[in-house]
Amino acid sequence: MKNAAFPIKALWLVFLLTLASPLLAQTVIPLEIAPQGHILVKAKINGVEGNFILDTGGGLLVLTKSFASKVTGLRQQDGGFTGFRATGERLDVDLFTAAEFAMADYRQKDVTLSVLDANLGGIDGLISLPSFRNQPFTLDLENKKLYLETRQSLGKRKKAGKTIPLQLEDSRGQSLGMFAYFVVNGKRTLLLSIDSGAGNNVFRLNVSQMAPLGIDAADTTRVTKIEKASELNLDFKSLIYKAQLPLLAAKDAPSVKVDNFTAQFVEGLIYDGIMSLNWMGKRITIDISHSEMIVE
Repeated sequence: MKNAAFPIKALWLVFLLTLASPLLAQTVIPLEIAPQGHILVKAKINGVEGNFILDTGGGLLVLTKSFASKVTGLRQQDGGFTGFRATGERLDVDLFTAAEFAMADYRQKDVTLSVLDANLGGIDGLISLPSFRNQPFTLDLENKKLYLETRQSLGKRKKAGKTIPLQLEDSRGQSLGMFAYFVVNGKRTLLLSIDSGAGNNVFRLNVSQMAPLGIDAADTTRVTKIEKASELNLDFKSLIYKAQLPLLAAKDAPSVKVDNFTAQFVEGLIYDGIMSLNWMGKRITIDISHSEMIVE
């Protein structure tokens, strides 16, 4: 009887491990990196597949009008949403409900999205932070992979990387953005929006920071002045001053830094600043539910 009990226990152990393995396994989704650094991923809306920019500064899940016309079953909500781009440009959008959003085997039901009448050059929309409100994920920019983390794998990320606290901008449970504190030139601590949709090596600061950082807008030997039209409204233009700065570092992880970078000082910026995330590390984990970013 004792000898017969061992195989039964072993079988139970195998059975329990089989049940647990899906809970331990990460979902891995391939990424593409566009020439300007935009992160591209495939996703489905109500079963229709499209190419999307993964945009941590986008606020909402967005479909282009041309792509939305291919998706059946979108239900327009009674209310809309008014938001502002970082440049101060106002956007008034209608809201819709899709039955399902899916990336690989990751799915969300009854998701809110907006539809934008814009040509994004072959891109069908933006996937933003609301799609990951309860799902930690890692952007492996070196190997071009998106990992959907489990509790166990997230713990390993925290041990291997540097943790940066996030400040979240959660607007009415619909739009979601993330910010963190960074120190510029060792003396100005600013709360900056972290925006993967900005592309690579983009550092935009509020024009009000020029004087405290010792930059004179009239100094043409150091400052370049340009005017940039909005991608969505050509009548909306931003005035930008470009200058070199010596240092930007994460307040809570000073080794996460960039030296001798080009800053854009933008008139009308509604934040202290906005920046891309590619420069921080090879792997970046975003955990919205715990308001943390982990950099490896």
